[in-house]
Amino acid sequence: MDQTPQKRKDPVESLRQGCERPWEVEVAPFRVAPRTYYVGNAWVGAYLLETSEGLILIDSTMQPQSYLLFEAIRRAGFDPKDIKILLLSHMHYDHVGAARVVAEYSGCKVMMSREDYDFLNDRPDMLFDFGYAYGGLRVDGFFDDATPVRLGDREVTTLLTPGHTPGTTSFFFDAVAADGARYRCGLHGGVGLNTMSTEFLKTHNLPMSLQQDYLASLRRLREIEVDIALGSHPIHVRMFDRVPMITEAFNPFVAPEVWPEFIDSMIENAERLFRQ
Repeated sequence: MDQTPQKRKDPVESLRQGCERPWEVEVAPFRVAPRTYYVGNAWVGAYLLETSEGLILIDSTMQPQSYLLFEAIRRAGFDPKDIKILLLSHMHYDHVGAARVVAEYSGCKVMMSREDYDFLNDRPDMLFDFGYAYGGLRVDGFFDDATPVRLGDREVTTLLTPGHTPGTTSFFFDAVAADGARYRCGLHGGVGLNTMSTEFLKTHNLPMSLQQDYLASLRRLREIEVDIALGSHPIHVRMFDRVPMITEAFNPFVAPEVWPEFIDSMIENAERLFRQ
């Protein structure tokens, strides 16, 4: 057997080459904001927030790739057993597939929207697990837009932004640097138009009103000021393109123009699709 060490795949190059299974491509963790790290893979994002009382994890990635998630957390300098809260943006498998693994390993509290929890139970066919292992989902609490999720010295504000799924939730939180500089981070929980076409909604017997819910959500988000835009899928805001620019003195993710440009592009794409 060839024992030559294999070079890790570059996530950007893998995506450019049309990698068929980018969720299996490891990504070295990187800091996106003070005490905030990307710990996902080449396909789907996951974010780790360091607090004074443990860790908050946003999204779990897929169950077969939970080892990549745990390894990224360790490489970032943390212990996955210190995860206290897992926040789930929406009920698709690539975001919730490893939730049970994370919860059983760490003992953390799992939270998502009531809307998507009910939708998942009513329509398990909409999980889109494509035959991958899935151990089910235990939820300990539901989001309330009026009540931020708090752990130690950090809090995450949730905002129901239906469309991609009925209960897609977006997250906003502050990251404070050692010098006191404060950055507002924003993560749209799910912008994919793949579940928004008229054909898809009719084929799967889903309400057409999700299209207008989606546009209303985007227009609401457009009014929020965000210093650091994060992607539920990193390709949404071209996160990997910025990674080589990271230095001790410069954070390329601090770019307030990215959020409105991103939201505007999704509004334009959605309006074009919905007219078809």
